[in-house]
Amino acid sequence: MPFYQKGDVRIRYEEVGTGFPLLVTPGGGLNSRVSNWPTAVINAMEEFKNDFRCITMDRAMPMAASRAARSRSRIRGTPSPTTNWG
Repeated sequence: MPFYQKGDVRIRYEEVGTGFPLLVTPGGGLNSRVSNWPTAVINAMEEFKNDFRCITMDRAMPMAASRAARSRSRIRGTPSPTTNWG
């Protein structure tokens, strides 16, 4: 599966078809994966590939990558989610 990388962010994606780009996201929220498409109620990648260039991506990340992203997005001076308040 190809990936796009900028800095330490790496996004795996897949594309099928030709034409105007259509970004489709597999179900599952933050745990969505390209591998979810075959069991989806509507497989948008298959359904629209004859009319569009369908692009999808994995949103699920390993825990270490998730922590790195969370620490970069935190506002300076706010406590960490793991702060011991006791």
